[in-house]
Amino acid sequence: MPVPAPWLDATTPIRDNMVHWPDNLGVTVSRTLSQDRGDAANVTELHLSGHTGTHVDAPLHFSSDGGDITTLDLGRLMGPATVVAIKDPKSISLAEVQQLTIKPGARLLFKTRISEGEWSTAPFQPDFVALDGDAAAYLRDAGVICVGVDYLSVGKADAHHALLDAGICVIEGLALQHIAPGEYELLCLPLLIVGADGAPARVLLRPL
Repeated sequence: MPVPAPWLDATTPIRDNMVHWPDNLGVTVSRTLSQDRGDAANVTELHLSGHTGTHVDAPLHFSSDGGDITTLDLGRLMGPATVVAIKDPKSISLAEVQQLTIKPGARLLFKTRISEGEWSTAPFQPDFVALDGDAAAYLRDAGVICVGVDYLSVGKADAHHALLDAGICVIEGLALQHIAPGEYELLCLPLLIVGADGAPARVLLRPL
């Protein structure tokens, strides 16, 4: 039998003082108990938003009556996925997504110019490449079940609503710097946090 390709990690590491959305809680990773200081064990304390690093949005993020992160259909976050290279340096536009061959049930992960560098340790980039609202609506109508992006937000409120209100899973903050465009098997598991509108996730991709 052929040996399966190795899994590739598309998760942005959570680290102390990493970039975060401006109005969200800053990220602090600190050692509160330490054997070097005479404690019995080492214990790390985390202070962060549910939308830190690589994370998944829940419908609750933009709709007060939407489901929290525990209500997501994990089947939409696991399975065949396509990493798509976006050429437009300003946005993931309707014109560009219309050029894609999209089948119902598709999972699309968009790799933009943001992935040319290590964005998580750089200052916040307000000019990140966001998904336009009309492009999000097009993906919804095409039957896409999961959309991923390589920065902290998929786009403005209209893009979020087009996706989340339709039950489309949204993965944000992917680490695609070393992931080539192509076909993969996706494994994305957000933390199970009751009442949360988003949660950090570990995301793995295996070439098909």
